[in-house]
Amino acid sequence: MEPLLYHAPFTDIVSDLDLDELTPADENTSRAISRLADWEDPCTSIARCEQPDPQQPGRSDHFHLVYDDLRAEQGKPSFAGVHLEVDQNTGQFRVTVRDEPMSVLAEAWLIARGADPEQLRERIQPSEFNAADAETAAAEDLLRHAGTRFDVHDSASPADTPFVTWVIAADREAPDAARPVAVFVGHRQPDTEAFTLRIGHFADIEDAYSWTRNPFAPLPQPGRPGDARTDAARLDRRPRTQHGPAAPGDQPAGTTQPTPGAARHR
Repeated sequence: MEPLLYHAPFTDIVSDLDLDELTPADENTSRAISRLADWEDPCTSIARCEQPDPQQPGRSDHFHLVYDDLRAEQGKPSFAGVHLEVDQNTGQFRVTVRDEPMSVLAEAWLIARGADPEQLRERIQPSEFNAADAETAAAEDLLRHAGTRFDVHDSASPADTPFVTWVIAADREAPDAARPVAVFVGHRQPDTEAFTLRIGHFADIEDAYSWTRNPFAPLPQPGRPGDARTDAARLDRRPRTQHGPAAPGDQPAGTTQPTPGAARHR
């Protein structure tokens, strides 16, 4: 069955659920709904899954995969998972938001919070681009069902060419214990509306950052000779191209070098 495309401004979601008739459960909910349903620049719901609570009539969970165009223009993570809890019995609703640099990571967060993955796949098309190959589809499936396996440390997603998004994350189930840091890199191809997604592993955060200076270089894989530090150093010595590595000491655009191993705060 072909997926049903679902694109709606979040102002429509507020109206459909009569949220104006309910009370936000807390201040975080008030801030989240103001951001999502800003009348001048609302976020867009590109996926949804609605699940009534069979144990508590009048209560329901609503999961939305959201695209934030304003954050995209600023080069910030532009996808978000939105968990909306509605309780008609108390007259309240609660909103929890998780910003992510890739749609599949936001989808994974929704699934980890209880969204039915089959409903999501049937009801919606979670990306504006199609997987270019089987390896991309497999990588998406891995991330989609990863649960809490990956802890995102940093990311970058420029709003213009070369349309590359990279993510650095700690991998709690790394296939090689010597390389516990994962890098996901997505290359968008607007002319064909397709994208590729690849996953590689590094010894530490420093090695991962070294690789991001040239995100078109091959990613090291488990079982490859040598360690990730050697691989990253070798890649960093490649001749520079238009999109090649930055000067020594430069950091990826829009990022600040954190202490290696420190978690990114959202």
